[in-house]
Amino acid sequence: MYGNEPYALALIAVITGIMGFVESMAAVPAASTALAADALAFVQHSMSAGFALWGTAGTITRQRWTVQLQGFVMAILGALVCVIAARRFMLGSVPYPSIMIAIGAVALGVHLTVGAIMLAQRGQALAFRPLWKLAQMDAVGNVAVIAAGAAVALTRSNIPDLVIGGAMAGLFFLSGWRIALSGRLDAGRTP
Repeated sequence: MYGNEPYALALIAVITGIMGFVESMAAVPAASTALAADALAFVQHSMSAGFALWGTAGTITRQRWTVQLQGFVMAILGALVCVIAARRFMLGSVPYPSIMIAIGAVALGVHLTVGAIMLAQRGQALAFRPLWKLAQMDAVGNVAVIAAGAAVALTRSNIPDLVIGGAMAGLFFLSGWRIALSGRLDAGRTP
């Protein structure tokens, strides 16, 4: 069913894009920085699959430029979540742990589904290698959101949410910046 590489990439882009939207919408009423950062990971995963799909139909130069664009977008979104974390730290609002735990569990299920689609593509092109690494890191992020929700419930403090969300966003910013720089270096080289 998923033997077609463009179909699988499109399916991954749609599934992760929808979950990113759902999680970002849940992060607002939940007042959770960790959910916002995890939603960012889904948006990144969707963009990566979309760029991989776009890159499969193009030249090596197009693929290099898409990597650079993707890195810049990641860095900007990561910086935005860091600003949200700083704002929530100053306001001191406590997130709703039940929403964090429930959405984190759904997100983990979505990543397991995406992982199953990628496993069906084991013999396919290189486009799935970075997506596989993203899925593994994102699943760890989902578990971190669930753990942050449990810690918020136990402590009745926003600190676990801010620590997990801020760390995830900071890591996202640094990763995006590194990817953008490597894409810029690759784009400057002749194919």
